[in-house]
Amino acid sequence: MPLVKSLHSPVFPKLIYTNKDKYHQSINDIITSITFDILRESPQLVTDVAAGKADPVLLDTAVIRNIDKNRYSLGIPREEIIQKVFEYMFGYGQLQMYIDDQDISDIIGTRYNEWMIIKNGKKIHIDLSFGCEKDFEKFCKLLILRNGGIINENDSHCRVSDEKNRLRINVSIKPRNVLGTSLIIRKHRLHAYTFDELIEIGMLTREIAEFLKACANDRKTIIFCGKGGSGKTTLMRTFINAIPFDDVVLIAESDVELYPDKPYCILQKTKKGNEGGRSLTLWNIVTDGLTMKLDWYVVGELVGHETWEFIKAINTGHSGLASTHAKSCEDALNRLVTLSMSSAILESERTVKDFISKGIDYVVFMKDFKVHQIIEVKKFNSLSDMFVFDSIFKVNYPHL
Repeated sequence: MPLVKSLHSPVFPKLIYTNKDKYHQSINDIITSITFDILRESPQLVTDVAAGKADPVLLDTAVIRNIDKNRYSLGIPREEIIQKVFEYMFGYGQLQMYIDDQDISDIIGTRYNEWMIIKNGKKIHIDLSFGCEKDFEKFCKLLILRNGGIINENDSHCRVSDEKNRLRINVSIKPRNVLGTSLIIRKHRLHAYTFDELIEIGMLTREIAEFLKACANDRKTIIFCGKGGSGKTTLMRTFINAIPFDDVVLIAESDVELYPDKPYCILQKTKKGNEGGRSLTLWNIVTDGLTMKLDWYVVGELVGHETWEFIKAINTGHSGLASTHAKSCEDALNRLVTLSMSSAILESERTVKDFISKGIDYVVFMKDFKVHQIIEVKKFNSLSDMFVFDSIFKVNYPHL
């Protein structure tokens, strides 16, 4: 849902929030009550204002009417309450300043008053509170609902994407969560980092950057590995933009995260069965890609049966780019074997390993938003039943 500007501009000034729960609870009680009153009484008005079909002044009037009806007063100017209602209804409220910061990759709320951000790979605690569990749960449910998700006591976890703001939003509530509601937002920059910017923030060295740019230009197949939040997606976005201009790229993802700036990219995502119509998996997207005139297959994350289709595709003249969760370069290769063998394939494990060794050129291991190692995959030795590889780069970073 797009942000809407009322008469009370600017919509998102840098407000100073205290960390006193009682103050937050009083403010949030008013804001959430007004918001949900209006959503209940005039849902079409909210939708029309968001879509630009109705004048925001009509919503201002509805907010003022609600303030007067309930005689809300905390010594706060009416204009400020109206502004906060707009922030809450169409934006991210107290989180908006962190949403707007392009250097923040993650916003993590484990409770209504327990918050941290990850900025350039570093965890930073922030003093933030939604006042009480009840208000925080309402806020999280609003985020899910307006981005097309469903969350309730029967479906107590939901993941949605806010594609306008390039966010992946994870919410869990009771009974799944024992202690209370949690909210984790993965952010993606509106535009990918350049290699020079990645060097500046310390993700990689100049030598590694030049090597990866050469790999993109030479159409090498690369697997990026590491745990969640290690920087894989960030570096993959930069790599995609370095691919030759007129190469046609198919990008397959469960949640849209790569957002290419490069032209001639086809971006496709999966669809769950409960979203209506026929479900669409990564396996479907990768296999259907064989009928298209492609130069590259890119899979946001290899997690299942699509792995073997990807391996076969990169052995038929296509270049490939993908990520997987692994604790080392060698572990990533073994994980690809396991994922491939999980498919109902007739090939032996040694055949799968041989295909992997012939299709993949390099594996990049990342940790703490930094490139730690790059290996070149040489071959699979069937006698020793091991992959043969050379370590091209290995960087030991000082403990921060």
